[in-house]
Amino acid sequence: MRKDKTKSRAAGSSLLVTGLALLAFAYFGHHGSAPGGVLIAGLICVGMGGFAFASTLGTKFSKSRYLPKKEIMRLAEQRKGMLTVSEITTALDIDPNVVLKTLQALAKDGIATQRWAEFRKNLWEFPDYLTLPIPESIELAKAKGGRLALNDLVASGHSAETARQTLDVLNSKGLAQEDPANSSASDPAIIVTTQ
Repeated sequence: MRKDKTKSRAAGSSLLVTGLALLAFAYFGHHGSAPGGVLIAGLICVGMGGFAFASTLGTKFSKSRYLPKKEIMRLAEQRKGMLTVSEITTALDIDPNVVLKTLQALAKDGIATQRWAEFRKNLWEFPDYLTLPIPESIELAKAKGGRLALNDLVASGHSAETARQTLDVLNSKGLAQEDPANSSASDPAIIVTTQ
């Protein structure tokens, strides 16, 4: 994809230069009375070159605003809640600066924290994935059609307290929402929104 952008940028630059050269030739070469074909060709080249060059800049800026939060959270699930910037960069083929911005955004959301003891390794921790069965709960919910009840987690071997904390964390982090069809206080349920 980067090669395509580079080719488009080079082609746009070439068309811009060619168009400007034709316009300069039409104006200076004929002292203001340029042949119509040269003038039109110059304007077309400048327009197409400018559009091609600007479109490569537009995709660069629009992609830089995208933060791959879901992708990093999925990777955190797979790696049991511990990730380094280099692991994320390599696994997802993302620019390290975008990874850092995304991790900072996840930290602001309360989902990830940087382990200061491992600062030199730039290690990031997803504490809920270390203490609660978050990945297991998401998989269990997927197997049950997206719905997960407190009793489902208790039946899979977790204490009622751990099950309740897991449901609360999934809900508070935006990974799930309360199930409006199940208003039972004794067996609260959620609908998992991650895919």
